[in-house]
Amino acid sequence: MVLAHEFSARMNLCSPDDGIRVEAHLKAVGLPTRLSDVPGGLPDAQDLMKRIAQDKKVSRGTLTFILTHGVGKAFIAKDVPPAAVEAFLNDKLAG
Repeated sequence: MVLAHEFSARMNLCSPDDGIRVEAHLKAVGLPTRLSDVPGGLPDAQDLMKRIAQDKKVSRGTLTFILTHGVGKAFIAKDVPPAAVEAFLNDKLAG
């Protein structure tokens, strides 16, 4: 959920403050909020993109994500640009 809000903010769909708010809430209830919280490590962004391409929400080669216009305002985004997703993942994996 944090990544969905942060990616949405990067795409200028919502305020960056929404991701901060969601992250604080999830941390308060003991849930992971960062990719680095995933046990066992993660592959690089290119490998993640290969895995995302196999997701059931991919239709005719286009990415479909759940994004947000703000907390409580999720929507289905079809044809999400893969290059934007990969750049976002690279930034998140580096940080």
